Amino acid sequence: MTNELIYTGWKRWIPTLDEWAEFSVKAYSPYELKENEYLLVFNEEDGKEKLASQWCYENGKLRKFGRGSINFRSKKSADKNICIKPRNSEQICAIDMLKDRDKTVKLLTGTWGTGKTMLLVTAALEALEQNVFDRIVWIRNNVDVKDTKDLGALPGEVNDKLMPFLGPFIDHCGEAGVECMLSNGKLVIEPLQSLRGRNLERTLIMCSEAENLTKEHIQLIIARAAEGSEVWFDADVRQRDKAIFEKSKGIETMIERLSGNPLFGYVHLVQSERSKTAALADLLND
Repeated sequence: MTNELIYTGWKRWIPTLDEWAEFSVKAYSPYELKENEYLLVFNEEDGKEKLASQWCYENGKLRKFGRGSINFRSKKSADKNICIKPRNSEQICAIDMLKDRDKTVKLLTGTWGTGKTMLLVTAALEALEQNVFDRIVWIRNNVDVKDTKDLGALPGEVNDKLMPFLGPFIDHCGEAGVECMLSNGKLVIEPLQSLRGRNLERTLIMCSEAENLTKEHIQLIIARAAEGSEVWFDADVRQRDKAIFEKSKGIETMIERLSGNPLFGYVHLVQSERSKTAALADLLND
């Protein structure tokens, strides 16, 4: 295996005129698709490609779906209602996957700025608001960025020590909003090293920066999901911080072994949407 993901969870198709005519009568795929794999159908207008429709392969046939959005009430902005809309075709697939309750293990991959953690967190807040789950259990392996110096032991209780890893929730809810969720049990921080033996019902189990997990870590996390629970991961396999994770390739193994399973949903995000400035980071690649 390499750091280049062969399977992305979706395929692009630009039909010819004859294929369009046949497709309009009976939706079909020109490719052999795996269960829960997406088909993005494009047409060409004035020399430019334009997304015409999007489909998901389920139970032996294609299901057409809309572009979707994510809505939640942000504690950061005085309970202001926030609507997140997809900015590209892969994000359209990601939103459909995150809202699909039949898929109980979900994975988003992609480089910096593609929106993977933002989509996971906002969809999680929406699901919590809709009472799909009783709580969110947030797991992140406390691994330092490689080639940086360990800060040493942090003061306080477990939540205080792990608070720096809650940045994605703080960005959306503010520190006061996150503290409120922690105090009422809607958000729980669970250290990876103490996860064994847990039985988590009606829980959204979320793990960010999952490139820093071994195959065994991923097995441990998924195995905690009891009745009414889902497990969500995001990862960028180009940003592993220790050799053990590079050797184990937990994310690639997860994709290889679970793709095609009806309970597994996966989308690889390609386009950076954070900002034009953030996109400059790609120019520093070797």
